[in-house]
Amino acid sequence: MNLLRRTTAGLLFKTAVNKSPKTVSHSKLVLQCTSCIAHQTASPVLKRYKHSPSVAMSLEDLSTWQRMKWNMGFYGKLRVPNYKLKLSGYHLYICCSDFIDFQQFVEDVNIPDTFASWFQLLQLHVWLLNVKLSQIGLEGILLKNNVYKAMWQNVEIRLDTFKDLLGSEKRKYMESFYSSMILSTLYCDEGLIGSDKQLANALWITLFGMKEDIDPEKLELMVTYVRKQVHYHDQLDADTIMLPGYFPFLPLHGDKLDIAKAEKDYQTLIKSV
Repeated sequence: MNLLRRTTAGLLFKTAVNKSPKTVSHSKLVLQCTSCIAHQTASPVLKRYKHSPSVAMSLEDLSTWQRMKWNMGFYGKLRVPNYKLKLSGYHLYICCSDFIDFQQFVEDVNIPDTFASWFQLLQLHVWLLNVKLSQIGLEGILLKNNVYKAMWQNVEIRLDTFKDLLGSEKRKYMESFYSSMILSTLYCDEGLIGSDKQLANALWITLFGMKEDIDPEKLELMVTYVRKQVHYHDQLDADTIMLPGYFPFLPLHGDKLDIAKAEKDYQTLIKSV
């Protein structure tokens, strides 16, 4: 499989800019250094976080006229109507957030039990989703837009649960998370098309915060986790992803899908329609 065709850092950057929090000044956007990902120093996001549910293509492949029509909302003939893709995008985000056992990663991978760590884990799964969406065509681009919109809205709502967080602090965190997402995507894209060593380095920076005392076995577990997800997702039917918007992940341990959990999650999405 040609992983080079699936890396979409440039497209993701443009898409994320369009769907980024309103608090971010695009003209002043500066990618943070790698240490900024790990050291979210203000206290609220470092508090213990209790999680609760709540063929690659880019726009560059279109002609100038096609891009003009795209920007005006004329997407051409789609396999799934755009209004249905909006709901599917929300469902796909739920698969990356509510259907992932954050506490298991805290216990088994030894990441900090904080809001910042939850966001890093979330964006890792959103990135895995985007690797697959890059193969779907125009529908995949629209789904990405909808996933990002749902993600930023949800992150902002979750930050509101920290009652002692001032509005100015919240804006800074949103900007920090946005920059972190862009940088993490660039690292993970490079790791995906590179060696396991490069992928391990990307995860060490983005998920483990460059901790010097990291357990190598935990890092190896996450490298295996990412590789097996990409291999598994490569076999998924695009139709199920587009409608109703379901995207399963393999468990942290083992390479077999938990059928019972997958069925439960799928029914949860179906009932929400």
